[in-house]
Amino acid sequence: MSANLKRGCGILLTASVVLLSILALLPDADVDHDAGYTASELSIRETVNGSVTSTSYVNFDGVITEAVDMGYATVCRMQDDNGRVVEERYLDANGDPVARYGDHYGVSYEYDETGTVITYLDAEGNPIIRSDGYSTIVRTLVDGRESDDFYYDLNGQQVQCSGGYYGLHREYNAEGQNISLTFLDKKGRAMCSSSGCASVTYQCDIDGTVVGEHYFDTEGNPVRSLLGQYGELYQRNEQGYIGQVTYLGADGKPTPTNAGYTILKRTYHRDGTADTDMYFDANGNPRALSKGQYGIKRSGKVNLLLDRNGNAMLCVDNLLNGLPCMVVVFGCVVCLLMIVLPKSLSEVLTIVYVAFILYETLMFRESGDARTNFVLFSYAGKFLKEQSVRVGVINNIWLFIPLGTGLYRWFQKKWVLVIPFVMSVAIEMTQYITGLGIAEFDDVFGNTMGGWIGVLVAYIIMMWRSEKVSHRPQSYSIL
Repeated sequence: MSANLKRGCGILLTASVVLLSILALLPDADVDHDAGYTASELSIRETVNGSVTSTSYVNFDGVITEAVDMGYATVCRMQDDNGRVVEERYLDANGDPVARYGDHYGVSYEYDETGTVITYLDAEGNPIIRSDGYSTIVRTLVDGRESDDFYYDLNGQQVQCSGGYYGLHREYNAEGQNISLTFLDKKGRAMCSSSGCASVTYQCDIDGTVVGEHYFDTEGNPVRSLLGQYGELYQRNEQGYIGQVTYLGADGKPTPTNAGYTILKRTYHRDGTADTDMYFDANGNPRALSKGQYGIKRSGKVNLLLDRNGNAMLCVDNLLNGLPCMVVVFGCVVCLLMIVLPKSLSEVLTIVYVAFILYETLMFRESGDARTNFVLFSYAGKFLKEQSVRVGVINNIWLFIPLGTGLYRWFQKKWVLVIPFVMSVAIEMTQYITGLGIAEFDDVFGNTMGGWIGVLVAYIIMMWRSEKVSHRPQSYSIL
């Protein structure tokens, strides 16, 4: 291959990766979580047309208006001859189908003597797979109360939901309050969920509102959950949302989580989505976590780190999260330095970059409800729809591109292709063991691909530079 062809391939490959990454990072349409009316600020209008009852939220002028905390303006419920709801559909203010919480457009119900079959629907009324991983719930009733739920896919096969279990069982006290949940396997036996516990018991106030919960294993012994806590106590705000969480130890007393904080205080947008989290010790003093953050703010679909005063910190994480395209710019700059710096300095930069990768992947991250995700390409259905998914995929790739470039510049051997894979697997295993993140096959794939792209780019550029030097005309001097 000629030098010009190699140079062209290198430029084309690099430009393609950069361009595709930037296009993938283009933001979704902004959503104002504080705009509009909440359900409590609107009135309700009900109309009946045969077997269909339509319940709409209306404003002071009598105009049908979406309740931002409910996710719809009108819900239409179809009833059977016994007055039972057999289907409900959600509509926006214009009467068009709308996805409630961005998840499903409607629900259908089928009844028998022992329970109910609940199926989630798309805009056309067809069964749909929810974001939790299932399409249908088969629910049994005991004494008129919800007892067991089991989850099924579109083919009627039992399926594991995103929490890592196949079903759940509820228990009630004499007042009819749900006091515990037990997670079930396919055969209805207690099993540990991805949160680390097999059952949860609830602590309720006199109104039946849950104000705390405690976690147990399959033998009924106290067990740690995701953050290392054995239980939680809640304080709720005026809207009923949990505004403060106090984490508990096995003795039921406040205790620090694995991340170092004991109390979490949360604020919400008007539509009910979480806005900010702030961290505190048991005495209510602000607590800094591993990256120096005292809290996080959900800006769009990314998290920004906050200082003790609740202001966005000036740091690399916020720059990369707030401006996703900076990931590409940062990666290009580091790759360029890996190539043009003297080899000794490039080796030092590679070592520093490895430390940066470990810092970014193993320091505490305020995300994730599960410790594992072994479904490869689990993001496939959401990649084109959600910027947060695209950002995660592109970040995984670009995080390892400079690593591949630096490794090849250092060793110039084909076996360096193995290092990104091994390093990514080691990181994911560490995340699983320690709970410092979510162990995912998708991360291994993205990291490995990024490392290989970096190696390939470095190989082409270095070969081109080598041939250019070897063909440079020699000069002679006459003494």
